Amino acid sequence: MGADLRVHGIEPGRGVTGLAFGETRGGPRKRLGTPAPFRRSATSAELDDQYDDLGPMLSFDDQDLLGSIVITAPAQALFHGVALLEEPVSRVLTALTDLGVESVADDGSWASGSGLVLDCGGSTSAEAPVRSVTVHASTAWNPEIEPFFSTPAQEPQRVHPVTPGIGIPIVRLGEPMSEVRARMGSGATWRPPFGPSRADSFWEEGVEVGYDAQGRVSRIAVERPAQVLFEGRELIGVRAGEIRAQLSESGVPVLSEEAENVCTQADIRLLVARPGDDALPVCGVIIE
Repeated sequence: MGADLRVHGIEPGRGVTGLAFGETRGGPRKRLGTPAPFRRSATSAELDDQYDDLGPMLSFDDQDLLGSIVITAPAQALFHGVALLEEPVSRVLTALTDLGVESVADDGSWASGSGLVLDCGGSTSAEAPVRSVTVHASTAWNPEIEPFFSTPAQEPQRVHPVTPGIGIPIVRLGEPMSEVRARMGSGATWRPPFGPSRADSFWEEGVEVGYDAQGRVSRIAVERPAQVLFEGRELIGVRAGEIRAQLSESGVPVLSEEAENVCTQADIRLLVARPGDDALPVCGVIIE
């Protein structure tokens, strides 16, 4: 009899039983079967693969390499033989402490320095059951969102024409974080698990700005309530198949990939929520 694919022994920094950090998306799909891919948010650069019957949800980085694993029932997550899911969080935390793993509380979840996160669905009760367990490849990942406040240098703008290789009028690729914040004002910042070293979200403009390790803009993502214009056409809210046809007819090379259209010569990605349906509207645009 083969191994139970719903029992996952956690190996910090390496993955879980049968799933190794750094492997390509095709490996788990071949072994586990066809997932239900989806985009976690309108501007999530990569798709997550959900395996409902087996329990895990897999997230991949911008190189399509496995970077984090979320385990929920009906699966089970084991850490050195300790069952983590559906157990009272106080009991789990005590068992982890006995194994030398300390965790820090964060509004209904507990994170450890080993890249392990326990989530209780927002409950802060000591008797709340652990609903999901996330294992991250990077132990340096920090999900904490920090607001920052400043007076914007201009009124919020929600219509953003794209200039390939440059960006949009209010954010330019390559400019420093300090200039972006001075122009756009208050927002929130965090360290994404994949891609940019840091990201700022400016809700009024519908813009998320990613920065490289030197603090310069490397990615611009736009979603509702904003709109993006390219070649004089609105992109967000237009059906994926329709906008692909329109751009192709106007001479813009467009590559159809899983749950997105890519304007290859302009480094613009038109995202949809999930693959396999050209009638879905573009939910977000990424400019790199």
